[in-house]
Amino acid sequence: MDVIGSILKDEPTSLSELQPYLPDSLEKIINKTLRKDRELRYQHIKDLSIDLNDIKKTLEFDTKLVFHQTASAKAATTISTTSGIVTQRRFSLIHLILFILLAGGIGGIVWWFLPYSSLTMESLKTTEVVSWASKPGEVYSVGSFSANGKMVAFTSTKSGAKNIWIKQTNSGEAIEITKDDFRNENPIWSPNDEELAFFSTRGNQAGFWRIPILGGSPKLIAKIEDGSSVLRYWSKKDVIYYESKNELFSIDANTGENKQISDFTAKNINALSISISSDEQKVAYITIEGNKWNVWTKKVNEETPQKLFTTDSSIRNIAWHHDNHRIFFSQSVEGVFQAFVTDTKGTPPKQISNTERDCFVLDVSPEGTRILYGSAKEESDIWGFNLKEDKEFSFATGMDSELWADVSPDGKTIAYQSIKNLSQGNKLFQGKILTETISSQSQPTEIAEIGGLPIWSPDGKTLAYMRRVDGKNRIETSNLDGSQKKVIANDVNSVSHTLLPYSRIQTSNFSWSPDNKQIAYLSEKSGQDNIWLVDSEGANPLQLTNNQDKNLYLNCPIWSADGKQILYTTKTGTTSQQGIPTFQIWLIEVETKKITALTQSSKFLRLLGWRQGSSEIYFVDTEGSETVGLHTAVGLHRLEMKSMTTKQITVFKDTYLFNIHLSPDGKNIAFVAHREEKDNLWLIPANGGAEKKLTTNNDSRLYFSSMAWSPDGNSIFFGKQSRYSLLSMLTNFK
Repeated sequence: MDVIGSILKDEPTSLSELQPYLPDSLEKIINKTLRKDRELRYQHIKDLSIDLNDIKKTLEFDTKLVFHQTASAKAATTISTTSGIVTQRRFSLIHLILFILLAGGIGGIVWWFLPYSSLTMESLKTTEVVSWASKPGEVYSVGSFSANGKMVAFTSTKSGAKNIWIKQTNSGEAIEITKDDFRNENPIWSPNDEELAFFSTRGNQAGFWRIPILGGSPKLIAKIEDGSSVLRYWSKKDVIYYESKNELFSIDANTGENKQISDFTAKNINALSISISSDEQKVAYITIEGNKWNVWTKKVNEETPQKLFTTDSSIRNIAWHHDNHRIFFSQSVEGVFQAFVTDTKGTPPKQISNTERDCFVLDVSPEGTRILYGSAKEESDIWGFNLKEDKEFSFATGMDSELWADVSPDGKTIAYQSIKNLSQGNKLFQGKILTETISSQSQPTEIAEIGGLPIWSPDGKTLAYMRRVDGKNRIETSNLDGSQKKVIANDVNSVSHTLLPYSRIQTSNFSWSPDNKQIAYLSEKSGQDNIWLVDSEGANPLQLTNNQDKNLYLNCPIWSADGKQILYTTKTGTTSQQGIPTFQIWLIEVETKKITALTQSSKFLRLLGWRQGSSEIYFVDTEGSETVGLHTAVGLHRLEMKSMTTKQITVFKDTYLFNIHLSPDGKNIAFVAHREEKDNLWLIPANGGAEKKLTTNNDSRLYFSSMAWSPDGNSIFFGKQSRYSLLSMLTNFK
């Protein structure tokens, strides 16, 4: 902070003290460029050029005058000495300017005709700027360079809440700028590096805020309703550009005046990652057409865009080079996002990184030689807890990330998914499906090379799992030796989950009938959410529900023990003038398709399941946001279907809403709570009673993900997950 304060407040040493022969006029020009008040600096580069040319002409005139003087020998000696000094001055200024112009011209010619000719991945170096242990609510590292390129600002949960931090790129410790419990993110620097702008929801006020880096309170720039808005650039004109709802907008940093810059929606263009060049003249953006990803650019004031290239691979995060011609982005290469560069001439993109983990491009330094990128290092293992022995044990702890276990009906084998380079949840269905015997030390058996969410059939002979192909989800089945794979259903709804930890929001995304003959799943192939049935051979698909409301969302199909009924939940946001969602639990008769509403609430409902051999149903609810996994209070309820009465059993404190599970016999409920800054597994009788802490986790950086009960109710398997966020630089770019 002392260094920052010195740069912003202290005057530099006089150049004449360092270089006595420096022309006074040149020193005045340099001093003008270094004034603390930006209003007193040069406002246009042309004005600086005029002043430099005036110095050049003055020095040339002085030199000619010296050489044409005639005098005595003493005067000649004086003239000779003066001539040397003037010539030295002339070389120091004129030749230096000409050399810079010549070098720049040659560089421009080489860049234009031979783009990236000498650029190789080997010539670039990787430098880590900062890293930290992530906490829930953090997706991946986001940051930006300061205007002078010496510092970065970034969002981090390292202090607990999501706050804004700054750090020098080459040394020093990170400094926390915002120090509160609000959600502060997406910082960008002011052109004079004295302030940061960021998005925050402070109380009930969402918007863009500004804060001095030397301390002070945030001040509102403008109210912003769209919580997904992304700040892009703070220009020298004090205009802030941001992306919102697939459009580019600008805000006057002083008045808060808001203007829409683009009109993509009107032209039926779904633009993503919209970025503006530093000269504010061009925008670049991404579109998706079928399975093709495209990068486009266009001038701000022109209608016709230019397609730079098309690829089959996913693209993320566009960032402009400060030459306003080259464009950086991240593209998936064999499942890992790497950094690429292209240009406005349509030169084929060139890969410039080869990292083991995802490399998400964030920003480019002002001099253009460093590319800031974010990444995450994640680890996940499967552990178990034996209730009879009251003992925790490790199960799958390989080099890759193992999670989302499911126990076979005989309780002897675990199916799970193993993923290399697990990052941000975008690879959850790109790992292997493995099975492994609990009691032996045998090697895992590969069931599927690619897939996710394995679910055992009730007879234990088949595994069903989800797989994503060409952007669509489908359900496949396989024998236990990996043979006889079958596609059972297409156009299956995605699995919603949290990121840290990786917990599935719904207890069931698809489920087997008790007789092994059918699978119930969710799909929008009728135009709206509905529950479908398909037999174990993938034949005879049947639409079970008849929902025709596009605003009604169905979730969590769970079969009754006799296979005659299915429970499920719904959510809608159209039942009140305020648009407050309504949540319901329903029961449908499989044979007659008769539907009965069991309960309704304005709170988010998560269905846990049936108590075995009874008509009792268990569910949890919360008044908090359904998009947040950890809640301060979660209610546990029992619904008696015969009397249609509901009783609240208990309230879980500081508990993960999406990691609460009913035992197969319905007698106990296991849940994961985050108390005393640590995740642990807890147990409570389903009908109420004292909570019992099962695990003793002493690492605040470990988080417990989705669990699974053994059929006999004696063991629980769960994931232990950690994540480290990193900001790094690719350096030596030319």
